[in-house]
Amino acid sequence: RRAELYTVQNQTQQAVAALEEALTTVQANKAVNGMPSQLVLQLAKLYNDVDKARDLYDRICNQYTYVFKQVDDLAQCHAAWVELELGQEEWDTALSLARRAVAPATDPTLQGQVARVAKGLPKSLRLWDLLLDLEESLGTVTTTKDSYNRAMELKVATPMHILNFGSFLKEQKYFEESFTAYERGVELFPFPHAGAKLLWKTYLQEFMERYGGTKMERTRDLFQRCLEACPPEDCSEFFMMQGKFEEKHGLTKRALNVYRTMCQKVVPEEQYTAYQLFIAKTIQYMGVPATRDIYQEAVTKLADGPAVAKMCLDFAKMEVSLHEVDRARAVLAYGAQLADPRRLPEYWSRWHEFEVSHGNEETFREMLRIKRSVQAAFSTVNYNATGMDASTENLSNEEAMHMIADREGVEVAPERNTTVVKGFVSSKRKAAAAELDEVENRV
Repeated sequence: RRAELYTVQNQTQQAVAALEEALTTVQANKAVNGMPSQLVLQLAKLYNDVDKARDLYDRICNQYTYVFKQVDDLAQCHAAWVELELGQEEWDTALSLARRAVAPATDPTLQGQVARVAKGLPKSLRLWDLLLDLEESLGTVTTTKDSYNRAMELKVATPMHILNFGSFLKEQKYFEESFTAYERGVELFPFPHAGAKLLWKTYLQEFMERYGGTKMERTRDLFQRCLEACPPEDCSEFFMMQGKFEEKHGLTKRALNVYRTMCQKVVPEEQYTAYQLFIAKTIQYMGVPATRDIYQEAVTKLADGPAVAKMCLDFAKMEVSLHEVDRARAVLAYGAQLADPRRLPEYWSRWHEFEVSHGNEETFREMLRIKRSVQAAFSTVNYNATGMDASTENLSNEEAMHMIADREGVEVAPERNTTVVKGFVSSKRKAAAAELDEVENRV
């Protein structure tokens, strides 16, 4: 803080003296309100002489005149030294410093905290990012490959490093080596790691772009390995990639089997969309009649009620296109069990249109009867479960009855006067039809 005040007042010498004093008095273990490495970086910026800045970085990075607590503090100093040399256009020196920074510490005289911090530099992601960028820009193909391979051996490489390495090898026409890099990447970052999906996707795309349909079995083996490890929430994209590959280079039967497997493995939220894709591909290659079994499977396998109702509408439409009116009506009657008229009015409007076009008075009446029974069933379920939120748990019976009456648009009968009038004897049966228990006993 004192150095900043001196700098604002253009008192550079005093600012330099304050920072040099701080390097001799401030202990990294007790430092607060900032990183100790900022003392070194600010001091190097205040020097007007590049040689003085280099001497400072040499004392800090090589002679360890200041003992840091965190590895990242020393890594920042190494990175700043490399950037200083880049600013002076000393390319070879900068690259040499970056390589030396991540080299294992072999000095036997290092002890204690100094040794711990120095030995942690080869695991510094900051330094490896800098070195790999410099290798691609200033190094040779061999040194770049060696650096990437060493980063993977030390397990400091990230998914982005793997992707950059694969792209670099592809640009240099080392295609098989790029695939080897991707193989090592998916081993380092298997599912469910967040980077696994991106690595597998890039690997498969690059492989298919390179070989197309010339290495069918190898490509299928890659897809199989990927999908066996891939969790259900991420697998749909890979299934579609494999399906397109089989459509373009393989057999139609294999492509349809891929889409069928996708319908069985994806999460329930994506099953409806997966079945739609499967049905569309089946129509394209096999014709409309071949989709009947798929529709029947979808109706039984889908877990979401509204999704089943939508699938039944599509199923009925398909049957109508084949002039199977009775089959379509049976499908609509089955799907009606899961179609709440208040939440899925389009289902009943479609059935209404169907009966107007293909039914008669009897079938129309049957549709209305089913609608009333389904509506009554959903009303009972909604009142007992999802229809009431948490705020209704503590309602009294009277308040609950009024709430239900408001939702249904009916009036609640006023309570009967239970006052005893002298001279009259109360009846033994009081409004028997209005009492739920007695109604249930009669039934």
